[in-house]
Formats: sequence, structure tokens, C-alpha cells
Amino acid sequence: MRNNLNEIIKERLENRCLWRSYLAWLLTHKDLSNLAKKEFYKDKPLLGLIIKLYFLPYNLLKYFIYVSERHRLDMINKEIEILKEFQVDKNEIKLINGEKKWVKKLSVQDVKMYFL
Repeated sequence: MRNNLNEIIKERLENRCLWRSYLAWLLTHKDLSNLAKKEFYKDKPLLGLIIKLYFLPYNLLKYFIYVSERHRLDMINKEIEILKEFQVDKNEIKLINGEKKWVKKLSVQDVKMYFL
């Protein structure tokens, strides 16, 4: 187990970047699929309406999942922004307000106190 704060933040940042990449890829494909579906039913409005009404519960579920994933992507973007601001350099820490403070060693408890 690594207790070095810099390594923990770096690992968390890498994890969040991977998740952001995956969710952006997923949402892009969902947007493309929805666009193709709209174009397909553009010249068949009656069939499109019947199918939309028939699959209304399923489409509502898919919509709520889409909104949830979009929200998760926004949260991850904000977390990445905070982690980048809070990344620890070798002998100094960047504080949220932009000031730099000389620190010999920063413990995990100090970071927990900051977020609590």
C-alpha cells in the first residue's frame, strides 16, 4: 500500500482520466445512435410516433441512464480539475486559492481534513 500523497493523487488522477475517456466515448456513441435514429424516422413520422409510444417506458429508462452518465462525466471533470490543482510537487503544495506553501511532508490526514 502506498502512503505517499503525491502517488495517491497521481493514481487517482490517472483513474479519473481513464473514466472520463470511457464515458466520453460512450456518450459520443449514444449521441451518434440517436442522431441516426432521428434521421431514419424523419421521412416516416407515423411509424416513428408509434414506435416511440410503444417503447416509451424503455426510452425513459434509457434517457435517465443517459442523464446519469452525463452527470457522472461532469462530476469526473470537476474532480480532475480539483486533483490537478491539489497535486503535490516535490517540496511544495499548490493550494486551491493559488498560493504556494512550503511543506516538507504532507500526510493523508491533512488531505482528509481539507476535504472534510
